[in-house]
Amino acid sequence: MPITKVLQIKKTENLKRSINYITQDAKTLKAEINTLEQDSFPMELIDGTLCKRLVSGHNLTDESDAENIFDDFVLMKESADIFNGRSGLNAYQSDLHDPKKVLAHHIIQSFSPEDNLTPEEVHEIGRKTVMELTGGQYQFVIATHLDKGHLHNHIILNTTNTVTLKKFQWKKNTKQTLAAISDKYAEIAGAKVIEPKLNNSYTKYSAWRRQNVYKVEIKERLDFLLRHSLSLEDFKEKAKRLNVTVDFSGKYVKYRLDDKGQQKFTRDRTLSKKGKYSLEEIKKALAKNEVVYSKEDVAAMYQEEQEQKEEDFEYKLDIEEWQVDEVTSQGIFVTVDFGIDQKGQIKIPARMLDQNEDGTFTAYVKQKDFFYFLNPDHSSQNRYITGGTVMKQLSQKSGDLLLKKNKYISKLDRLVDELNFLSDNNVTNSQQYEDLENKLLEQLEETDFELDRLDDRLSEANKIIGALSTYQGQLANVEVAEEILEKNHIDKNTDPYQMKKVLEEVQLERAALKEKRDDVVTNLTKYQSINQERQHKKEDKELKKQL
Repeated sequence: MPITKVLQIKKTENLKRSINYITQDAKTLKAEINTLEQDSFPMELIDGTLCKRLVSGHNLTDESDAENIFDDFVLMKESADIFNGRSGLNAYQSDLHDPKKVLAHHIIQSFSPEDNLTPEEVHEIGRKTVMELTGGQYQFVIATHLDKGHLHNHIILNTTNTVTLKKFQWKKNTKQTLAAISDKYAEIAGAKVIEPKLNNSYTKYSAWRRQNVYKVEIKERLDFLLRHSLSLEDFKEKAKRLNVTVDFSGKYVKYRLDDKGQQKFTRDRTLSKKGKYSLEEIKKALAKNEVVYSKEDVAAMYQEEQEQKEEDFEYKLDIEEWQVDEVTSQGIFVTVDFGIDQKGQIKIPARMLDQNEDGTFTAYVKQKDFFYFLNPDHSSQNRYITGGTVMKQLSQKSGDLLLKKNKYISKLDRLVDELNFLSDNNVTNSQQYEDLENKLLEQLEETDFELDRLDDRLSEANKIIGALSTYQGQLANVEVAEEILEKNHIDKNTDPYQMKKVLEEVQLERAALKEKRDDVVTNLTKYQSINQERQHKKEDKELKKQL
């Protein structure tokens, strides 16, 4: 969204200079044609032309005069000095006298020329952004500049709180919070994205991302190639199709992603401590393969597999129309509660949503998805929250059941797809098929353990619901009920129907997993029967030849 840049002002002369600069007539005056349009900006007659001055402020005596703005800022700081005893011998502790202390923050918001936003809309985005960032307890002046090829706001924020007289704390995450708030209001207004230029912090982040994300991506592609290559040459050729350069020439096998800007090779031992991607282990894995995707199909099939993984979800929930605060082309903004007395907005991107004909949205979210929580009243509470937390909050508000797709369903699906591929190609009597079948059997065993765990949860939930009803109704066995609730750390005043909703959600999760498990077992039994029949026919044929 808009590029946000922040500068610190530490001297009074620089503060005065900055205020004078941002409020210049040449930068902020807009000739007004439609005199019937009403807004908060004062109209002035400049050289016979009716103009609007795009300058406004908060907690200021007169934002139309730069000298008055400066005086207001200084008066607030002098009041803070008197209140905190920073006068006389202690004057050196004052913002006004210590050249190392920050008097004000100078925030710049730059918008794309393609946004088609009016100067008034841009100004309002800036005003809402700084009001949410500060909670309205700090003086600021905002000026929208029209003199460049793009609209941009200059905001000067006094660091002294007008209520508590305490200092605005610019912490490590404040810049991120500022950008997130700015993005929210800009997106709602229809602004587009301007890509920021590289700077030192972004370069450091990019280096970290390359070092860590490359490994994940390389392993994804190599795992696919290990299943769908027949020889080292086939492996190298198909690696090229997946934009991976493989170097077998040295002591270690080295890999490089050619479509992600990776400069240096990654050694095999940094990808797997067990040596999974070493030359020796690659040869062992390829020796088991009998049927694989062709060179022509390998890239398309890998892309299809990745898209299926990307589209996979863990939580599915219908979001009611009344729960949606704003709808934009990039997603929706919804209100969630996070902790006690913490209410704010998060954005769910369009790629996680289906819009339904009745105005509701169906969200598909993973537990490890992260959403930035924006508290409009207390921006210091802004933070990331997980997808699971977001879905549970929205479900609790609407009362709709939250469908959780157990992770073992996806694991079973992928193994079954691979088994189907081998079976369709009549490769059922091979080491490749046997290894895959064993993996599937192991996964079924793990799934059974998961079903047992869900059964335990259901049993415990039923006990809790009974205990709540017993305790709240003061029926027999109240002491036993109280013991159950304390053991499970459940508030004795919890609504039993709230627990009933949790119970129903776990029942749905278990039923879906059990259905998948039973379906896999049925199909696997059929495969084994067919394979035994094929093997018997093959043995009979060989016996007849011998006779």
